Amino acid sequence: MPPEKDRDRTGPGPPGNSVTGDNHGTVIQVGTVYGGVGVGAGPPHRHRVPRQIPHTPRFFTDRERESRLLDSVGRQAREGGGGRVVVLSGTGGVGKTALATHFLEENAGAFPDGALYADLQGFGEPGPADTGDVLDGFLRALHVDPGAIPHDTGARAAAFRSRTHGLGISVLLDNALSAAQVRALLPGRGPHLVVVTSRLHLAGLRLDGAELLEVRPLDEPEAVRLVSLMLSDGRTGAEPASARELVDLCGRLPLALRAAVSGLTDRPHQPLSRLVSRLSGEHGRLAALSQTRELSVDTAFNASYALLSEPARRMYRLLGLAPGRDLTPEAAAALAGVPDDDAEDLLTDLVAASLLEEGADGRLRQHDLARLHARSLAEEGCGEGSEREAAVDRVLDFYLETSAAADRTLNPGRWHLAPVFDRPPRRAFGSRAEALDWLEAELECLRACVRLAHGTGRHSVCWQLCEALRNLFMLRKHYTAWEEAYTTGLASAEAIDDPAAQAYLLSVLAALQRTLGRLDQAGDSYHRALPLWRRADHVVGRTAALEGYGVLELDRGRPRKALDCFREALRIYQEIGMERGIVLVHRRLGQAASAMGDHEASVRYFTRALKDLPESTEAYMRLRALVGLASAYISAGRFPDAVPVLEEALGLSRDLRAETEEARVRVMFADAARESGQFGEARRQLTRALSIYISLSAPQTEETRRGLDALRQLEES
Repeated sequence: MPPEKDRDRTGPGPPGNSVTGDNHGTVIQVGTVYGGVGVGAGPPHRHRVPRQIPHTPRFFTDRERESRLLDSVGRQAREGGGGRVVVLSGTGGVGKTALATHFLEENAGAFPDGALYADLQGFGEPGPADTGDVLDGFLRALHVDPGAIPHDTGARAAAFRSRTHGLGISVLLDNALSAAQVRALLPGRGPHLVVVTSRLHLAGLRLDGAELLEVRPLDEPEAVRLVSLMLSDGRTGAEPASARELVDLCGRLPLALRAAVSGLTDRPHQPLSRLVSRLSGEHGRLAALSQTRELSVDTAFNASYALLSEPARRMYRLLGLAPGRDLTPEAAAALAGVPDDDAEDLLTDLVAASLLEEGADGRLRQHDLARLHARSLAEEGCGEGSEREAAVDRVLDFYLETSAAADRTLNPGRWHLAPVFDRPPRRAFGSRAEALDWLEAELECLRACVRLAHGTGRHSVCWQLCEALRNLFMLRKHYTAWEEAYTTGLASAEAIDDPAAQAYLLSVLAALQRTLGRLDQAGDSYHRALPLWRRADHVVGRTAALEGYGVLELDRGRPRKALDCFREALRIYQEIGMERGIVLVHRRLGQAASAMGDHEASVRYFTRALKDLPESTEAYMRLRALVGLASAYISAGRFPDAVPVLEEALGLSRDLRAETEEARVRVMFADAARESGQFGEARRQLTRALSIYISLSAPQTEETRRGLDALRQLEES
């Protein structure tokens, strides 16, 4: 076997969003995928450690008492090696998150293996975050192969503990609702520190050895100092009595103080006494109303809101209607129906007024209290109902059209059902990696869009969003999000009695069910989809479902039945002249022939497929066909023929950054080398494969380790 021209990847690299292309075992493709499956630029074998802690607010006053306790707990975590938990409790707006982020930023070097963050949404809408989703995010941030992440929440928690065992990490769990929610997210034993914030005391965490710390409103001197820092012009010293009255009216809550004082920063000649007078009147008005939120925060929000221009007020109100917890300036522009540049100016005004928070990644987020305040204004008379409905329509169209453009970039040749794909693309993505990164960054917002569209009767938008997310789900294996979205989309398609949409969603759900090993469910989904495709008179959809059913028969160990399905699909593709379907179904025929032990036929089918899968436009599908062809050669004992195929597959997998496929190819290389008596080459390839699998926490790790041990024993015998 000729020496491989290897380009070792060393050194840190971007965490990015990798698509590993793990397609051995159960496949996750609905029939033929028309167009190359995009593979994003993933991380190299040495990954960057995650640093997810949000930035501390610009103005932060020292909380000496709380900081001393955090210092003590952090030191115990590092020195004891067993990990510690501290719970910061207190009313909304008191500064719990600011305290936690300030401490963790200042002590980032003490936790060299990373910092994880999750907003558990315990007190906002639509309710607490799904624990399984949070664990999925943590495992991905720690570079676990998405295909290796369990579907079950309990199994994910166990995987997270295993992955973090012995690591020096910090974790910030923001806005926790219960002790049980926190327990499922605790790392494995090691020198870690978990900081939890909550409006509740979560006394149940004492059983887990947690330290409980109540974060109280600022002392009066600290509160006045915070105001002085924000103004930076001596007004607090010139009007000490007004400064003290101001902080009392704001309940000495940092969030309320920032909102109230923000209007003075651009008015250097306005005295504090005028703000105090305005807040006093607002406070009295709100005190007469039934209270659903903190009175001091509402008082400050109303005062800050009153100083905005009408366009900025309108933007603020509409932001309370946005799906998801955060959004980009582009999405905000769509929501408000204004040009991007105008939206940027309005958002800058809201950030300056402390009514909106901007993250390091440029995404914008309302504090949950600000979101409730904005939504109440939008729903209680500040804007007609038609304006609210139009804003929701605009933002849903933005997400639908942009996600469709991203999906089209990922897989340009795939046939589409949703009408949105017939529209001119809203946005041009420069590469598949860029498109995949956008979809990943917007996933939570897109999930919220699916729920919002279904819940408000926008059923056509709902199911079309699901189709636009198909490649993201298949490539990045977001199984929970996939099942939730497509189940919701199916309900919408049924609500409007659209047979083609129902059939499409059922077919894609069947692919998910195959992936999760639910073969009977997958069969039921295909059986439901096929008559719906016939009712819709959609030949391509029906043929793709037939092909998908053939893959299910392969999973069931019935390759002859699979072969019949693929041959029938091939006949239809040839009849309607769908060249790409013809090419890709030959790859399926190769899989079926291989499963039946007819390796020479398998070679012919894969060779036929490869003729029309050029690397320039079909790199990933070509890689999959190369792997199939090499496997057929090895199974037929034609090891010399497998070598050049494996060399091309290895180079292509590295170019695509498809790490799981690279490892799989190396294992196949090792098999061919071992059978040819080249034990040193086989050992080298297995060692490299093992290092990749370990870095991804892939399920093939132990099997590869055993193979390496067996090879060493063979060499020694």
